[in-house]
Amino acid sequence: MLTPQFYIFKKEPLPVSYQYQAVRLAPSILDELTGAGSYSYVAIKEDEGWILIAYDMEKIESFLEERGLSKNFINKIYFAQQAKEHFTYPISVDEKNALVAVDDTVVMLPKSIVGAEEYGSLTHAFRPEKGITPTQGRHSWINQKQTIIVSLLLLLLAIGYGIEGLRYQNAIASVEQKIDSVKQRYPKLKLNSTYVLNNLYESKYAIDSLQRRIRERLKEISRLTSKASKIDTLKINTKQYEATISTDRQHIAELKTYAKSQRLRVLDSNSSLQLKGAL
Repeated sequence: MLTPQFYIFKKEPLPVSYQYQAVRLAPSILDELTGAGSYSYVAIKEDEGWILIAYDMEKIESFLEERGLSKNFINKIYFAQQAKEHFTYPISVDEKNALVAVDDTVVMLPKSIVGAEEYGSLTHAFRPEKGITPTQGRHSWINQKQTIIVSLLLLLLAIGYGIEGLRYQNAIASVEQKIDSVKQRYPKLKLNSTYVLNNLYESKYAIDSLQRRIRERLKEISRLTSKASKIDTLKINTKQYEATISTDRQHIAELKTYAKSQRLRVLDSNSSLQLKGAL
């Protein structure tokens, strides 16, 4: 809660209905009272008029830092004027000063002037219902509205990652269920670990893949045979293939073109079609 030395206020019966309209008028109305400084403005509706307040956040932060308090502790600020009904009785600020309401205005006076025998203390009961959040920290890259938007986006991302995580978890559970089902059908597999089963699968997959490539290569080469051409030699192992196809000169150019379209490697030859390449 800010005491009067940290803010300037004035009551004005402005002909406006909305707070943002009153805030826009505040700088021109309080201009003669503020002087030098970087001021922010607040408008608070009261009875038939408005309370216009100007405060310099840099001065407030500097005051706190001089007393060993970081400005990061500032979440909301309140003005003593907002709680004027609590200051009808003098409230002690320090050894020399006290806060007291005079004609509905909270002022800070020396205790020697107040002359009270006892002073009250500031408690949580003095906190107004509404606090003021500084619109934009000077040391912050984004303002409050942008912070809220970024927070919502991060929340949506977190929800998305959570849903995706659950989907993967369900998929893994489904795979594990299938593995357990296979183990039930084949009791011998129960003695093998998942690591061993994975190695068996990889080995089987590698063999199937090799056999598939051999079959595909045989099909591609067999398509080059016809009444005018025949396979003279054919050799296929796990790494490469070699083939010689004999034909007449009339068809050899046509076979070369077709072989290249099937991604078969053709060796230069005028008398026959020779193929050789990696499997």
